[in-house]
Amino acid sequence: MRTRRADETANETASNEMTPNETTANEGDRPMTTRLTGRNARRAARARWATALLGAAGLLAVTACSDSEPTFLGKERITIAHKNDQPGTSYKPSYNYSGFDYLLGRRIVDELGIKASRPVDVPSDERVTAVTENDADLVIATFSITDERMKLIDFVGPYAVTYQGFLVGKDGGDIHTVEDLHGRSVCTWKGTTSAEVLARPAYEALETYERDDASDCLDDIRKGRADAVSTDQLILYGFAGQYADEGLRVLPGETIGPPQYYGIGMPKNHRADCRKLREIVKKYVGSSAWLADLKESLSLIPANEKNWQTQYRPSDAAIDARSCRDRTSP
Repeated sequence: MRTRRADETANETASNEMTPNETTANEGDRPMTTRLTGRNARRAARARWATALLGAAGLLAVTACSDSEPTFLGKERITIAHKNDQPGTSYKPSYNYSGFDYLLGRRIVDELGIKASRPVDVPSDERVTAVTENDADLVIATFSITDERMKLIDFVGPYAVTYQGFLVGKDGGDIHTVEDLHGRSVCTWKGTTSAEVLARPAYEALETYERDDASDCLDDIRKGRADAVSTDQLILYGFAGQYADEGLRVLPGETIGPPQYYGIGMPKNHRADCRKLREIVKKYVGSSAWLADLKESLSLIPANEKNWQTQYRPSDAAIDARSCRDRTSP
């Protein structure tokens, strides 16, 4: 007669010897469950490990994406080009930049949340090529938006609007209007829209000549070799502030030519980034930061121009019409 322990041992042995396809019924109406042993059990274990590894890999990928640096133009670090000889807009007399354009560049970098290399210098007549030849990612250098330039590069802006005017020296006390400059020497520099305006027949009575850059014209007027310097008033007010003790002054209200819309130059084929930058500029122009930066950099403008806020500050419509386009929108 078998004992109870012997019966339990026999049942356990029979159960362990079942093949993978055999099933065992539980008490009552419980469903049949499959028991895996041998090779199938090992396969199931490997499948569970593979699933776990795939999940871990996915988690790592998500973590890597969330930890990656923000980019602009496909780069984690960008380079901005400025003029280096225009006090009040972008000026670098020694090692550090200052001016309205430079402050705008710093705000853009902060808003984008990216890194920036040290700015590079760019002459007026090399601003387009600085973008097309990848010497700079952004050019912020009192860069007037024109349809001709828009064929080659994209612009974002304007971030400021100005007109062309005149700066006279200490010996120009009798000069108050454009007509007073007839027969007198007026300096401007290459690669600017100012030179194009002065070349029109309407101003042929002026003895206009071109120099390589702004600093050359300033040397001429300070040393008496020129009677006046002509370019955008926003730039001229910067010169007047820098050399006020030498008697340089802007002719108030004396402007010529069409309005100049200052934009940020950038390479084409990056319209998503261009539109992102456009929204940053619109936000900046409409803020108190724009007012503060202009007052800090060009204090003579609010001191001499009664309606300077509306005169120099562009509208959202003006920005939309000229940003991220191949030509100005009607």
